[in-house]
Amino acid sequence: MRYAWMLGVALSLVASRAANGASDTLPGQVPLTNTPPAVGMASTTNVPAMGKLSLGQRPMGRGIELRTGYRLDPSSHYNDGSDVTAQRVRLGAIMRRSIRPGLMLMGDVDAEYATYTFNQRDDTIFGKSGFMQDAVTLRLGLMVLAPINQKWGWQAGGSVSISGESQADLWEAFNGVALGGVSYIASPDLKWSLSLVGFGFEGSGLVIPIPGFDWKISERYRLATQGPGLIFTTMLSPATKLHVLARWEYRQYRLDDDLPVPGGKYYDQRYPVGLELTRRFFHVLEVAVEGGVYAYQQMMIRDKDDNKVVTVVGDQSVYVGLRMSVQL
Repeated sequence: MRYAWMLGVALSLVASRAANGASDTLPGQVPLTNTPPAVGMASTTNVPAMGKLSLGQRPMGRGIELRTGYRLDPSSHYNDGSDVTAQRVRLGAIMRRSIRPGLMLMGDVDAEYATYTFNQRDDTIFGKSGFMQDAVTLRLGLMVLAPINQKWGWQAGGSVSISGESQADLWEAFNGVALGGVSYIASPDLKWSLSLVGFGFEGSGLVIPIPGFDWKISERYRLATQGPGLIFTTMLSPATKLHVLARWEYRQYRLDDDLPVPGGKYYDQRYPVGLELTRRFFHVLEVAVEGGVYAYQQMMIRDKDDNKVVTVVGDQSVYVGLRMSVQL
């Protein structure tokens, strides 16, 4: 599991390609996934509008999307006796620019602030005053996309991020990821993709393949990958969509030099299953509300030398959230 958090960042970068879903598709090019990135983590619930342009139609040469979101994880009970509440606020932007006909450059920047509240005895590791009360994740990604022919396309890019408590060492919280991939249009309603993600960590290197697909079942229904998960979309109206989501979320934060684990790492792993209702207004504003259940939750702490300190597992619990995005 030591590389799982890096995989989450990589999947976020892959997902950032599809900030506008099929509406940004170039001839011979399909998105690897169908969601914008979650900051410093595996993909969250930012599901784009899909299918606004017909296959092969060129998107606008440039554009900017601004987004914000809030997530509340009410009290979750863990097997060490702790009750944990988490809140997250995020801001981000995606910028698209056509470098030349058929070649698209995309950049995205994200920031997330997270605060955890532990209701726990003072003699346990999670009961230490101030632990994970202020954590920040910053991420910058860049990707180039181009068609090979009418069916095949390629994309390549990279991402850098910093994730940790507000007083953590910035260099130790720094991470980098690179990726390359190809996509294939099997039919007007089915698209496949495969990416290779590479990163280095603590003197080691790793390359991971990430498959993806986007299946338009009918004019009303669509099934697609969303980072490390699946999304089933129902078109309720031209401006309203209902999404059923199941995914894997994995976050890592570098801890500061205070107790209980100076310079260590805090891991938060969850498997949410839920619903998201999105509504588009005036063709540029999208508002979404979400809610669901964490089918599985786990927290882990490792020390500065990457030795496991403690792992705890939580009961099933609910979550709620709200997000908005504006396309300029």
